[in-house]
Amino acid sequence: MFRYLAAEYEESHSSIKVTVEGGGSESGIDRLRKGEIDLAISSRDLNQAEFDDLRKTGNLDKVRVAYDGVAIVVNPSNPVAKLHLSQISDILSGTAKNWKEVGGSDAPIQLVIRNDKSGTQDYIENHILRQKDLSPADFEKHKSRNFSPTAKIVKDNAEMAKFISENPNAVGYMGMGSAVIDNKDKLKSLEYAKRPNDPYVTPSIKNVYERKYRLSRELFVVYKTDQGGKIDEFITFITGEQGQALILKSGYLRASLPEVEVNATVEQPK
Repeated sequence: MFRYLAAEYEESHSSIKVTVEGGGSESGIDRLRKGEIDLAISSRDLNQAEFDDLRKTGNLDKVRVAYDGVAIVVNPSNPVAKLHLSQISDILSGTAKNWKEVGGSDAPIQLVIRNDKSGTQDYIENHILRQKDLSPADFEKHKSRNFSPTAKIVKDNAEMAKFISENPNAVGYMGMGSAVIDNKDKLKSLEYAKRPNDPYVTPSIKNVYERKYRLSRELFVVYKTDQGGKIDEFITFITGEQGQALILKSGYLRASLPEVEVNATVEQPK
């Protein structure tokens, strides 16, 4: 998403170069803390204590820029089309080791996960692996559950997409925009349900917007406020109509409603 935003912004601001690098939310926040970058993208909101600690390094602010679903992705040749939360949790923990245990073929499951610098990793760990999305009781029961020690660890979505596309039995997860836009020809996104008897829902902008697809989270930009006008102008672009329209086009749900011009005539009572 931000590569699209950067390219579009550079077209109309020829003197500005916007460099976008991956590595995960925690990595970006850490680099911002060290003064190596001007802004960081985070797929989780910082709590007040974290934000206060970060602000000790300089004047900072944060803004919500988009909403994104989290897609469970497999190789396109995998016959599995849907999974519910408990099945995914068992795959992530290594409890389920063969695809036939979750309705697939008799083949070993190859789990691939993000490193611990990833905000998506943090979301998946708590909401799915430890079953926070089922109930407080389920979360309490599974709060010590960890990812399978045999999982392959990758640094970003590009590496995950490459591994899954080259391994028929692999399974992983990534932001919906990356899955259904950037890697739609390499990966298959699975339908998801919270419980076995719930409706299974495809990850899409429409289904996230209508709250039918419940694996979703907010995306934030944390940025320096003492860098002059260049950062402020870029933030204004991202949060404005042009940037938000591009975010929607990139496969993400915009953070703000589109601007609507209303023309009305008020008649005075006679």
